[in-house]
Amino acid sequence: MTARFAKIYSVVGALMLLEFLAQFYTIASSGFTTVAGQIANSANGSETRSAVQEVDLFAAAHAVIGVFIVPLTILALIALSWLARLPRRTRVLTSLLFLLWLFQFGLAFIGFAGIAPIAGLHGLNALALVGLGIYLVRRNWAFGGRGSASTATLTAGH
Repeated sequence: MTARFAKIYSVVGALMLLEFLAQFYTIASSGFTTVAGQIANSANGSETRSAVQEVDLFAAAHAVIGVFIVPLTILALIALSWLARLPRRTRVLTSLLFLLWLFQFGLAFIGFAGIAPIAGLHGLNALALVGLGIYLVRRNWAFGGRGSASTATLTAGH
């Protein structure tokens, strides 16, 4: 049974990495869209739109993924790390993902408060989340390859 949960952990971990990729895509797209709009407005002499009107589809997608989907995925990974009886180190590092997400959430609020030098850490913390996520998925991959040795250990009852 633990081998099945280890496989589910691998799949959910890969899904989390795709969510992180979507986060980078949506925020980059939003940034270019916003800058292009500002350039067009300044060239036309148009009045600047209100902040509410400037929130675009990509920024909204970034917010929804980051506030709702990513934390639920991380919480699922934490539960699966226990159900799969993964090593203590893996359970701790998987829990660290959630702490990094909490920090990420706080940095976003700092960014919206306009404190740019600290808000810039949001991007660096995102890289830490991605790096740790890649490490955990690779280290605990349950479909052969790198993680197969740990899965074999689990099924042997060690």
